[in-house]
Amino acid sequence: MAINVSFNGATIYKPGAYSKITIDLGGAFPLGPTGLVGIIGESTIGRPGSAEQDIGDNVYTAAQVPEIIEKYGSGPIVDACNFLFSPAADGAIPNGAQAVYIYKTNASVQASKALTEDYGTLKSLIYGEIGNRIYFTSSHVSEVAPVVTADADYVANAADAGISFTVYVNGAKEVITVASGTYADAAALAAAISITGVTVSNSGAKLVLTVDADANAHKNGYGKSIELEDSTSGDLAKAGLVEGFTASSVESAATLTVEQRAELITEEDTIGGNIILTGRYTGSGTAASVTINKTNDEVKLTVDAVDTVFKLSSYTTIKELADDLSSEADWSFILPSTLYNQVSVLALEDVSALSALTGNDNYPVRVKKDWFEFNEFINSSSLISHEVASSSPRIVGLPAVQTAVRFANGAVGASAGADITNALLAFEGIRLNAVVPLFSRDASEDILDGLTDDSSSYTIAAIHQGVKSHLSKMATTKNRSERQGYLSFKGYFSTNSTGYSSGDTCQDVAQNLAYGRLQLAIQDVRNTDSQGNIKWFQPWAFACHLAGARSGSPIGTPLTNKYMNVAGVRHTPQPMRTAEADIVTDFDPRTQYEQGIQNGITFMEIPQSGGFKVVVDNTTYGRDGNWVWNRGNVIYAADILAFDFRDQLEKIYVGVKNTINAAEVKSTCESILATYLAQGITVQSDDAPNGFKGLVVRIEGNTIYISVIVKLVEGIDFVLADITLQRKVSEA
Repeated sequence: MAINVSFNGATIYKPGAYSKITIDLGGAFPLGPTGLVGIIGESTIGRPGSAEQDIGDNVYTAAQVPEIIEKYGSGPIVDACNFLFSPAADGAIPNGAQAVYIYKTNASVQASKALTEDYGTLKSLIYGEIGNRIYFTSSHVSEVAPVVTADADYVANAADAGISFTVYVNGAKEVITVASGTYADAAALAAAISITGVTVSNSGAKLVLTVDADANAHKNGYGKSIELEDSTSGDLAKAGLVEGFTASSVESAATLTVEQRAELITEEDTIGGNIILTGRYTGSGTAASVTINKTNDEVKLTVDAVDTVFKLSSYTTIKELADDLSSEADWSFILPSTLYNQVSVLALEDVSALSALTGNDNYPVRVKKDWFEFNEFINSSSLISHEVASSSPRIVGLPAVQTAVRFANGAVGASAGADITNALLAFEGIRLNAVVPLFSRDASEDILDGLTDDSSSYTIAAIHQGVKSHLSKMATTKNRSERQGYLSFKGYFSTNSTGYSSGDTCQDVAQNLAYGRLQLAIQDVRNTDSQGNIKWFQPWAFACHLAGARSGSPIGTPLTNKYMNVAGVRHTPQPMRTAEADIVTDFDPRTQYEQGIQNGITFMEIPQSGGFKVVVDNTTYGRDGNWVWNRGNVIYAADILAFDFRDQLEKIYVGVKNTINAAEVKSTCESILATYLAQGITVQSDDAPNGFKGLVVRIEGNTIYISVIVKLVEGIDFVLADITLQRKVSEA
């Protein structure tokens, strides 16, 4: 065996100097992304979450608000994004949510219009009722079929002895014989000539041969032609005719118009009628034809029932295909223009058994790209898409004439409990810091206020429990994706409320939730909607402000005493349609603050100095005085630290060989933990000057064991001043 050395995963035989690069992991470790919020709610337009290919791609930043409006129109989703991105009016909260993942629950339906002749269905790209205001029109440029007019006048009795000549109509050969007789004029001779698919008439003393009109010209996918071939006796001249080839002077085309009358958008183009490939057969066969079938991936040349097949997918451009087809004996194919040299073979129309015979080396096979141009028009449209018919679809030619017709069946759609469940399931695969459902009541109450579809069926209790279970599941050891929930409830504050009859109160809801990763908002807030109107929003809007403020402030910052970006705050169980003058306040934070805090509710008050500030960063935990679970800012910091510490170590060590030592891992841990101190997630203390203590690392086989105590950041909730008052004493 030759001398070799193993180095950096390679076996080296050739003498020389070799190197490898090792990265020192002892440097700084930037904190992973934070401020990631998932919202679940409704909008007037937009694709439902269930129709998104990957909900992880349906994410937006503050710079993309115009895109959110374009996709979702208006409604809670759009308004929620505005609140999340601009949540606070407080210098301690410099930003809002960093990214918002959107799951739309209401199953909006696209408006559509079925086309005739099995041409498929046009669908609005926009989901919702607005699609019903799309109109589609198709007007045709009619084909002008091939016409041959005799070059010379017919001389009376010139054909009395009979004549014979050959006609090729669309490449199909037919020998024409006129029996001997008396033909006094061109009309008499025309009456004696019968050609399949051709009308023979006269114009004065001249014969006129017109290929018959074709009602299906727009959907054939090929152009027409007529060719005359003389007999050896020169009989064409007796009829005033000459040899020649004539194609349609105007190919069928269509002008398509799509109008979105709600937004005054019009898209229009004239398509079709372009011949992109011509062909002929000049051999001795009595029958020759061309078939193109993209579904079967083939181009078939047939001579006297013998097929030669080319695989369409073997070619990129029509020019490549034409060159190979022309290599077959007695066949020739050319492109009418060099402009088509780089056009894809997929642009060719499907055609069946087009005859390819010619008497004078002409090109009777004339293939179009009408269907391709139709699809180009659709693909460039910002308004509509196209679906082929499910059974016996037509995938060739142009759509039939269609007067302006309105799309139909577009609907805003309803939300059911299952839609919220599906949203939470979808969010399991995404790293989030917060989940905010944009619902504060049962659907039955939102229906009465005109805020959801009449067939919506969600219940707020099921939404709350679903989010609670989701958070609990995601915080387990296996799922490793801790997050918080910002819930809301619109209802009576307590059983002592005026007019209270039955049902859960805000206090009941908070006490039933009783979970440190949940915060509950109960107040309506006044703010500007996506269309510039200032109005009252249900408590879900306040929940968005809380989630956005948490996302946009330094990790661990308490929302206590922070001012929110709202124009008003109130608590009332009354319907949203209630007139302002008839609103009855049900909870007064100036006098009932202890009840709110003790029951785990997060609420705002209106200080005398103005503005609207959060009283305390309260979670719904409340069962004891736990310093982590009772404060939203502390549990947020704990979750960020736990996730990031795991994530950093996993990226560095999982999958490497266990040749590393515990001291190296410990050094890495110290560097990561130093980042948390620098970010204010941990704090210094006498026994932990670096924000942590008791770091122990050991490695056993394929497992690294780490234990550490960190000093987590808290917020200052109370300032207790012990003031002693003394009397003045004077001495002489």
